[in-house]
Amino acid sequence: MRRTVPLVLTFIVGLIMIGEFFIPHWWYVELTDEFKIWGQILAGAAYLLGILNLVQVNLPKVRRREQDWGYKVVMLVSMVAMLVIGFWEGPIRYDQGTVYKWVYDYLFIPLNATMFSLLAFYIASAAFRAFRARNLDATVLLTAAIVVMIGRVPLGESLPFVGEYMAPLVNWIMDVPNTAARRAIFIGAALGAIATGLRVILGLERSHLGSD
Repeated sequence: MRRTVPLVLTFIVGLIMIGEFFIPHWWYVELTDEFKIWGQILAGAAYLLGILNLVQVNLPKVRRREQDWGYKVVMLVSMVAMLVIGFWEGPIRYDQGTVYKWVYDYLFIPLNATMFSLLAFYIASAAFRAFRARNLDATVLLTAAIVVMIGRVPLGESLPFVGEYMAPLVNWIMDVPNTAARRAIFIGAALGAIATGLRVILGLERSHLGSD
């Protein structure tokens, strides 16, 4: 029963939510809206379980002084601090002068920017390995990357011949081949999401129940 009931509920709710796109009747929309509200409640409960799991997994490692335990201390302290600020100030407000706004602007945003700036070095390293002209495909990729970089970076745009001759080519590469490739990736991701959703609804995918 522990596995049968969740599978039946998933199948029924999944069919109801899919029917929202095909049944525009007002009572059906109200039904699906009610399910969405319950979904938000369950998401809030999942956040709470996530916090408890985070503490349960990392706190013992801090006590045992395992590798990188200092980073885990910072994470746990930061989580507790944000929870305290949230409960203290009540509903989250983005007004100037609130503690939440100050922490967000002067701690979270700089740390977030630092993390993404570090990614640039990994991307450059990966690009160096990927853009080696070993075959025709890699050569085309390397050539397109060089043209786009020269045409888009400030140093390349300042060159006299770039704006006149390379700008149309750069725009064509970004608008036509790049857009086509992105659309193909999005279509593939959407088909994969649909297939995964159908497997979950039909009970073929049971990893969320703790089974293979």
